[in-house]
Formats: sequence, C-alpha cells, structure tokens
Amino acid sequence: MVFNSLDFVVFIIPVFLLYWLIFSKSSVYQNFFLLLVSLFFYAWADWRFLILLVASTLINFYLGLKIHRTPEDRKKNIFLYIGLIFNIGLLLYFKYFNFFYEGFFEILNVFGAESSYSTLEILLPLGISFFTFQTLGYLTDVYNEEIDPSENLLEFSIFITFFPKILSGPIERAASFIPQIQEKRNLSYSVSVDGLRQILWGLFAKIVIAENCAIIVNPIFNNYENEPGSTLLVGAFFYAIQLYADFSGYSNMAIGVSKLFGIQLMRNFSTPFFSTNISDFWRKWHISLTTWMMDYVFTPLSFTLRRHQKKGLIFSIITTFVLVGFWHGANWTFVVYGLLHGIYFIPLVFSGKMNSSEIVAKGKLLPSIKEVFKMISLFLLIMLTDVFFRVDNVAMGLDYLKRVFSLSIINFPSIIIASTTIITIILIGFFILIEWCNREKKHDFEIHNYNIYLRWGFYIFIFSLILFFGKSSETFIYFQF
Repeated sequence: MVFNSLDFVVFIIPVFLLYWLIFSKSSVYQNFFLLLVSLFFYAWADWRFLILLVASTLINFYLGLKIHRTPEDRKKNIFLYIGLIFNIGLLLYFKYFNFFYEGFFEILNVFGAESSYSTLEILLPLGISFFTFQTLGYLTDVYNEEIDPSENLLEFSIFITFFPKILSGPIERAASFIPQIQEKRNLSYSVSVDGLRQILWGLFAKIVIAENCAIIVNPIFNNYENEPGSTLLVGAFFYAIQLYADFSGYSNMAIGVSKLFGIQLMRNFSTPFFSTNISDFWRKWHISLTTWMMDYVFTPLSFTLRRHQKKGLIFSIITTFVLVGFWHGANWTFVVYGLLHGIYFIPLVFSGKMNSSEIVAKGKLLPSIKEVFKMISLFLLIMLTDVFFRVDNVAMGLDYLKRVFSLSIINFPSIIIASTTIITIILIGFFILIEWCNREKKHDFEIHNYNIYLRWGFYIFIFSLILFFGKSSETFIYFQF
C-alpha cells in the first residue's frame, strides 16, 4: 500500500475521518487507534513479519525500562548490550547474513579450499533498517540518561510502528516524537492543509519526476556496454535526479500524512543539490540517517581518537560513511559509495571548513557565479558516485565510469533529442525552480504566504502535470533498505 496508490487513498480517508470524529476524545483513544491502523498498514505491506515488529517493540520497551531502573552500572551495561546484540543481530541476520556467508566461502576459494555453497532464502522485513535504528538510538539515549524511558507501552508502540514512517523513515528520535503523542492532538486546519500541500509535492516528485527519469535511466544502465560515454553521462544525471525525487518524494508524503494526524516528523531532505560542499550536502540529504550516524557513530569515535587530531578525524569520518553506505544494503557497491563520500571530506578537514554550512544566495534571487560553480561541481561528483548506488556490483560500476570517461564522451547522446527526454528535462527544470524558491523555508512547497489565487493556480498546475505526465509505480527505491 504505497502512498501513490489508489489503495492508500481508500485507506487514508476513512482513517482520517475516524481519527478526528470518533477517536479524538483523548490521547489514549487517538494512540490506540493509530496503533491498530499502523499494525494493519504494516501487515498489509508484509504480514509475515508483523510478529517480528511486535516482538521488537516489546523487547526494546522492556529493555529501556530495565536500563533506567537498574542502579548498578554493571547490570545496566548488561541490559544495554542485550539490546545492542538483539537489534544489531536482527539486521545482521535478515539483511547481511548472505553477504558475510558468501564472503566466507569466497575467501576459502581464494586460499584454495574449494567449497560449494548455496545462499539461504532469507526474506528482508520491510522497514527493518529504519525501525531498528530507532530502537538502537532509543536504548542508547536512555543509557546515557539523555531521555527517560517511556513507561507507557502504547505510546512507545506508536513511536516504533507509526505507519507514515515505518517503511522508509524518517528515522525519528524518541525525545521529539513521544512528547507529541503524550498530549491530545487537536485538528488544525493550517497544519492539515500544509500536510496536503507537502503530499502533493511529494507525489509530483515521485510519479512525475522520479518515474519519468526511470524510463530514461533503466535502458541505459541495463545496456550500458553498448552506449557511448556521453549517453552514460546522461544516464548518471537522470539517475541522480531520480534517486533524490524518489526518496525526497516519499519523505515529503510521509511527513505530510503525519501532519494530518497532528504529528510532526523531522525533515529528511533540505534541497541538498543547492549545497556548495560535501559536508553541507550531508546536512541536507537523508538528514535523519546522517544525524543518527553523527550522534551514535562519528561523535563517540572521533572523541576516542581525538589525540590523533586530523588523522583520527579523517578515520572517524570515513568509518562513519562506510557504515552509511553499508546501511543501505549488503553489497560492496554501497560500501564503495560510502567510502567515496568519506574521502570527499578530506579536503574540508585540512582546510578547516568541515562544519561550514550555509543557505546558498540567502535572501537573494540568484546565486553568484562562484556559488553556481561550486554547486555544479559538487552535483557532478555526487552524480558519478551515485552510479555505485545503481549498479549490481563494483566491477560494473567501475566499467560504467571507465566508459563515461572514454573518447566516446564526445559523441552526441542521441537520447537527448527524444521527446520523452526533452519533456523530462523541462519537468526537472520546473521541479528545481520550485525547490530553489523554497530553499529557505521549512519544506520544498511551503507557499502558504502566497495569495489564494496564486496558491490554487499552483495546485491546479501541479495536479495537471501529475495527471498528464505521471507514471504508475508499485514501490520506492528505499523500500529495499
């Protein structure tokens, strides 16, 4: 039941009406209803792992209480380690077991111990990377006494299972999420309308931008050996846009749907392609994952290695981003993706600009030539690195990039003159223009300050684009993670 499906429309309308008309008497009623709806939503997506989700919720709720209530440090540590082993163990088994299993036998074969093996048919539970990181962060925060544990199982269950974010995030923090559901929510017209506005923009990004890009991208990557470097460069460009539009579209819809129920999720994207350096990019790209990794991996690791100064800082950054890459999937391509991003930070470390972050052309209509150059250079770097996000293996990624930089790059890419490509480029231009105009606002389509005629003009225009150029899709790229 994806957000851009008729099934979801049929689902969300009665849920919204029941929530505000029948279950709005108290926070308990609201939370109980949201829990039932969330479990139903997850079961609809993949009922086979509903028991796993429930078990994870109960176990982590209990462990949070034990960590908080245990006075002895030794026993407190034991409960934390149990939680870490349980949650990381879930990820290792369901997501990475075959990766390490195959790697073990490949090492044996390298050393001459020929062994035959077959991979296990392990199904990947939907959303496991997202809800597992939430529980890991929760237990760590409780252990560090940054938050008190939830003593209400119903509220904690909503924190884990809330249906807009369960499949692909954002990765929420208990400190910001749980207080919102402890109080009765009241229907706000302005918040609900803003949620619908964000859903509309997310829908446009997904089924118009991402899906039209996919029509161009898929044939190029599937037949890259027979394409000139210029066409492969075009394919990399459209894939970078597809990846961003697909995931930011999902995030905007998830945040918008959540607003309909009076709950604010954290922003997950903040116009990242308008960044001028790699550090700024990662402050704006998949923000919930980046901040999680910074808080729970980079900060403690860099603190431990602080005596090594810049070398320790570089090691901490690269390790963090290798894990960011590996979080995405059990494939060496994601490791390479993360490694490259970590390496891109090295010049910033030596220049002392790693923490620099700014809104490009703040308060201005247009950026400077220097800012344009920096944005384009960074986008090209990100675009080429994204190739490893798309290909099946590292050898394929290296071969793809090798062909990009071959002499055939001077050939004119015939795909550019195709009508589908031209229309998609125009649509991307409109998409980028709207995001540029909203780069200083709370989300990418915040137009509530416009007069009513202009607002409705935008709504009708975007709805028309969805109607005429939208493509059907059954899933989102990040569902696989």
